[in-house]
Amino acid sequence: MNIQETTELLTRIQVIDNRRVEEATVLAWFELVDDLDLATALEAVRLHFRESTAYLTPAHVRVAVERIRLAGLGPQQDEYGNDIEPDYPAVAAYERLHPEQKAINS
Repeated sequence: MNIQETTELLTRIQVIDNRRVEEATVLAWFELVDDLDLATALEAVRLHFRESTAYLTPAHVRVAVERIRLAGLGPQQDEYGNDIEPDYPAVAAYERLHPEQKAINS
């Protein structure tokens, strides 16, 4: 993600939580999310605001991005071989990002 995309991400967040987005805010976030893809980060923000009332931080975005990535791996099992119930909100986010995968897995 570049500076302009980080600004777009924060602008979208600002619409929901009314945070102040200034140059320093953008630079601070950029240092923490620059390795993320904008589309996935936006889905992560969407997940967060659907499920939490906590003030959104870069760490929240990173955790949600990881949930989305894991959802894309398909069915998971625990260390004992038991099926783990899918993270349905993360699966839906992954499918919005990769509609061609949804068609293959359906």
